[in-house]
Amino acid sequence: MCKNLVNISIGLIIALSFTVSAKEPTEEDFNRWADNWDSLIPPGTYDFIPENVSFDLMFDPTFQKQLDEAGRVLNPSLEGQRIELAGFMVPIETQGQTVSQFLLVPEAGQCIHVPAPPMNQTLLVDASNQPTALRDLYQPIVVSGRLSVGEQTFELADSGYTLIDIRVEDLELDESLIPIAPEADGDR
Repeated sequence: MCKNLVNISIGLIIALSFTVSAKEPTEEDFNRWADNWDSLIPPGTYDFIPENVSFDLMFDPTFQKQLDEAGRVLNPSLEGQRIELAGFMVPIETQGQTVSQFLLVPEAGQCIHVPAPPMNQTLLVDASNQPTALRDLYQPIVVSGRLSVGEQTFELADSGYTLIDIRVEDLELDESLIPIAPEADGDR
């Protein structure tokens, strides 16, 4: 389910033209970012979801429990690998206009205006060795770094992964075209 939301978000972005710093990303870049988000979810994790989800099933407590449990499944084979993801910054530790820790989420508005994404789609980005500029919650960014697998709990969300040795770049996109999580209020 979250995989589909990520693919939809990345798919919307693929259709749009914008730049990462001075470089215009290619369709290959967007496909790589979508594949990298998908790789955080071990294969088969959401296989219990039927092709057509009924209204009744979506609100069935047993099904909701399965979804919650699936969202906590991490991919240990990614430990130590370098990865690059496009997403949105949710600041955790700031000092003035710099951020030393933030959550990276796949859609704007997650963690703040709507329930947090699943733990396997939320990354802690540790920029303590090289703080980065504070970005607006709706400013898309590209983050690359070395991945560590392990759960951490924050007031806003649980994270299943940590990125260290990071590089952060802005993704320039017209504000009206930024993908926003369903039910986010979009206040900027």
